[in-house]
Amino acid sequence: MSGQGRVTLGVLLDSLGAETVSALCLPSGRQAMVGAPVIHGSDEPLAAYAGALLLATGRPEPSLLESAAGAGVSAVVVRAGIGDAAALTEAARGAGVALLAAAPGLAWGQLYALVDALLALVAPAADLGGGGQAGDLFALANQVAARVGGAVAIEDLAMRVLAYSTIGQPIDDLRREGILGRRVPEHPTNAEEYAAVLRCEGAVWSHEPREYLPRLAIAVRARGEALGTIWAIQADEPLAPDADAVLAEAARTAAPHLARLSLAADEARRTRDEWVGRLLRGAGPAGELAASLGLRPDEPVRVVAAGDPAGRTDVFAATHAADLLRTAYAVYRIRAAVGAVDGRTYAIVAAGAGTALLRRVTAETLGRITDRLGGHWRAGVGRVTASLAQVPAAARQAEEALRAMGGPFAGGEVGLHEELAAALFLLDAAASMRSGPALTGEPLSLVAEHDAGHGTDYVRSLRAWLAAHYDVPRAAEALSLHPNTLRYRLRRIGELIALDEPDVRLVLGLQLRLAEIGASGAGGGQSPASGTNGGG
Repeated sequence: MSGQGRVTLGVLLDSLGAETVSALCLPSGRQAMVGAPVIHGSDEPLAAYAGALLLATGRPEPSLLESAAGAGVSAVVVRAGIGDAAALTEAARGAGVALLAAAPGLAWGQLYALVDALLALVAPAADLGGGGQAGDLFALANQVAARVGGAVAIEDLAMRVLAYSTIGQPIDDLRREGILGRRVPEHPTNAEEYAAVLRCEGAVWSHEPREYLPRLAIAVRARGEALGTIWAIQADEPLAPDADAVLAEAARTAAPHLARLSLAADEARRTRDEWVGRLLRGAGPAGELAASLGLRPDEPVRVVAAGDPAGRTDVFAATHAADLLRTAYAVYRIRAAVGAVDGRTYAIVAAGAGTALLRRVTAETLGRITDRLGGHWRAGVGRVTASLAQVPAAARQAEEALRAMGGPFAGGEVGLHEELAAALFLLDAAASMRSGPALTGEPLSLVAEHDAGHGTDYVRSLRAWLAAHYDVPRAAEALSLHPNTLRYRLRRIGELIALDEPDVRLVLGLQLRLAEIGASGAGGGQSPASGTNGGG
């Protein structure tokens, strides 16, 4: 990355992602520089656009590529599937102009905003008064570091490292890992420390984690809204006496850059969530939507639904969870389209990812989400479908599996639909019998009435006996009783109901299990796929 307001085509492609823009022809390779985006109508004259990224609307002809080269354009973006791709690629190769393809469902205005935000990282920034011009956020970080006497990092609210100083000042392992991973490493103290910074108007000291160097930090705000943070490390020498004032000035300088990034990220997230929602509902051209999200329309996929098994929804939490899950899948090269739909987090995952890996990565990420957001995050996974056309059915399966992960069935963070058949049967049975007398009637009611009238503990004894598959010694151990005591109780219960009959035992087991389900509240709430904007 070099030059003011320019990036290499490689950085552009990697930053926007294949679901947004893909390369058709790169005559000068990925290192060619590209600058400001320009939306160009097919019937408009082509002015001089030195180094520009030309967004060619309509149905461009091959002749546009030669004209673009004459105008100094670095790269041209056309709509995927529009026009003769082979002819356009050949013309681009002959003209020496890069040719890119934009996703079918992406509006030109949205692409413009994304590119403009990316360039904000390298666009000119105001001088901090230190005698040098801050050419971009990286230069701004260097300038602040030189003035305060400590290494500097600029982050967004998701703790992604947007820029960092590179002038050779001491850093610790926490900063080193943040630079390498472009994200602040997870630590139990993160939430509290960042909250303290965002609560204050000025710079504040952070001494956690204790095993790392202390930091002076300040929130970056625009019109009162927090956009990110700036951090300066104090190593062997104290920071400059006016370090807090320098950070305050830097925060004002960085604010417009982070605001542009935030707007573009929000726009990209809304678009992605909309596309994921359309696939979950089976609305719109599955092929185009799949290509836009990095999936193939004819490949097998699974759907993951993550959230609260009780059905409670939280739009903010679902959006944050989608960001974390998307990042985790990308790290392990699990191809997936992840978005937040109706307050739930969904992922449409290429089935090439093994079940064990998908379960492990999803469970680990849900643990981090629970640590950050609280609650009890779980995920249900639908069965493998033959193609994207069956995604709505897979989404319903994922939601059913998530519902089954609540209450007495919460045996872990992630549940597969094919593993939860018995739990789903019991949930459906509980729902169908909830308003009828059978659930609380005989034979269980006779035993419960005896407990109430005589102070006995027969219902609990029955539950333990049935759970132990009629193994008296094992059930007695669970109840902390002598086996003979439990045998005596079972004989007395047999005087109340026909305990030796298989059907009575079956009904007792169902009544007791369904009572547990009802007490836990499992199975409540509306499935997002059945809502007006959900994934069914």
